[in-house]
Amino acid sequence: MRTRLLAVALLSVLLAWRGAYAQEPGQHPIDRSLEACMEKDPSTAGMVECIGKAYESWDKELNRAYNELSRKLKPQARPALKAAQVEWIRYRDSEFKLIDTVYSGLEGTMYIPMRADNRMKIVKARALELNDYLELLSDNDK
Repeated sequence: MRTRLLAVALLSVLLAWRGAYAQEPGQHPIDRSLEACMEKDPSTAGMVECIGKAYESWDKELNRAYNELSRKLKPQARPALKAAQVEWIRYRDSEFKLIDTVYSGLEGTMYIPMRADNRMKIVKARALELNDYLELLSDNDK
C-alpha cells in the first residue's frame, strides 16, 4: 500500500513538473509571438530584437504573476515569497554573468541571439514557476 501511495505521489510531481517545464515552443502566447517575429526577420539582428521583445514580455509576465501571487497569499506567507524572489534575482544576475562570460569568448554572429535566448529562458522559467503557484492556489480555492 505504501509503495502504491509513493508511486502516485511521484507521478503527480512528475506531471506537475512536465506542465511547468516541458511546454512545447509556441504554446504560450509569448512563445507564439516570438516565433512569428523571428519568421518575419530571421537575420541575426532581427532575432536579437525579437528575443529582446520576448524577454520584456516574460519579465512583465513574471512581475504580473509575482504581484498576483503576493495578493493571493496570506499576509504571513508574503515574506517567504519576497525572500525567494530576492534570492532568485541574485541567481538570475549570477547566471547572466556566467552566460555573458561564456558567450564573450565565442566568435560568430550566431552566438549573439543564442546569448539573448539563454537570458530570456531564465526569466521565462521563473514566470512559469510563479504561474504554477498561482494555478495551485486557484485550484485549491475551488
